[in-house]
Amino acid sequence: MYRILGYLIYNITFRLFVLIKILNFYYQLISYKIRNIISQFFMYLYIKSPKDYIEFINSSIIINNNNNNNNNSKNHNNNDDNTKIPKHLALILNHKDQSKSIQSNQDTLSFYNKLSEIIIWSHIIGVNRITILDNHGSLKKNISTFQNILDNNIKPFNNFNNDIIYSFKWLNNNKNINSDNDNNNNNDINKNNKIKNRVLTLSVATVDDGKQELINITKKYIKQSKTNQNLELNESFVNSNLPNYIGGINFEPEVALDFSDKQLFSGFLPWHVKLTEFIKVDHFHQFYFERYCQFLKRYGNIKKRCGK
Repeated sequence: MYRILGYLIYNITFRLFVLIKILNFYYQLISYKIRNIISQFFMYLYIKSPKDYIEFINSSIIINNNNNNNNNSKNHNNNDDNTKIPKHLALILNHKDQSKSIQSNQDTLSFYNKLSEIIIWSHIIGVNRITILDNHGSLKKNISTFQNILDNNIKPFNNFNNDIIYSFKWLNNNKNINSDNDNNNNNDINKNNKIKNRVLTLSVATVDDGKQELINITKKYIKQSKTNQNLELNESFVNSNLPNYIGGINFEPEVALDFSDKQLFSGFLPWHVKLTEFIKVDHFHQFYFERYCQFLKRYGNIKKRCGK
């Protein structure tokens, strides 16, 4: 009798727990959509051109930064680093979202448009580099398709009287180009017409890239060490032989926008994420600009003590 009663209580408790999780999931989903509808309504009233859209994005970031500054001053710890836009941002994609995206052309287009939207927001606010971690492998295989979609989506922001031209530099086609000038060359100014050319460096890496490249570098070291006994297998040697899309000087991202449902390095080499902040987010297709601002605010509130 007691066993049956205990089983019934356990079964009812378990079902209630599952029901609460399901209700919470749909509550978040619906609330995101409702807030997006409200946000889109006000954006529709305000934004009449691509220039208005750029001003809206930049002004939203400035408001968030000012709020961070006010909070920091209240805590007597006003650190300029707290309001910085990350120079290098990592986007870790969700395997399930990518699996769904290849079911039809419409799903693929929807996925690529949302990803390009996040990239364009980052480009406008001044992020210098984005590394996309492809947990499925489909994005890297179809990278040319995504490049075309991204180029088409950025065109409206360059086709009006603007003092900034937004463009992209893809590292996947440029292996073993190790230069510390990449970040310095991202904001070139054309002296003739005073137009600023803002270049966002992009790369796509898969989970297996880091592993395979380490194998290749080890083979190269074994081969070269036969003729050069002073050659050392150290971090410098490894970094100098990594393809630029998963390495290079100052590769480590400041923050990773992590859509995955697992705690993984997702293809990063361990020494590339020593100080990287991983911020988990869900509902990739409901990641609207308001949530992007919240993500930056969370990153701005993180205090990096570096062991102190």
